[in-house]
Amino acid sequence: MRPAQARKIALSFPGAYEKSSYGAPTVFIGKKVFTQINSHKRKAIMLLTQSLEERDHLVEADPETFFITDHFKNYKGLLAHTAALDARTYRALLERRWQAIAPKTARKTAAEPPGTARKLTKR
Repeated sequence: MRPAQARKIALSFPGAYEKSSYGAPTVFIGKKVFTQINSHKRKAIMLLTQSLEERDHLVEADPETFFITDHFKNYKGLLAHTAALDARTYRALLERRWQAIAPKTARKTAAEPPGTARKLTKR
């Protein structure tokens, strides 16, 4: 996958926006980091998992794609070699992260079938 494709996928999630963080393009949901492209001055994408166990499983299952540095030793984050990461896996990992950090209203709206009109209530 190329960095431009990774950026496009990340920004396709509801509420996603990009700004620079530590000199690298970083996508946020609200005030929370969603993913970082060209993270730590490497050709890598930073991903955040829900647990150290999930992170370690990804590294063990596919060490050619996923890895950690000392910086991530005690943190739920990991890096993925951009060229080795496929778009389907990246999107699936971002979906898990989005579900964990997106505001409740955004998750509810995203779960509604397309074309569903929300009823307005008077207050």
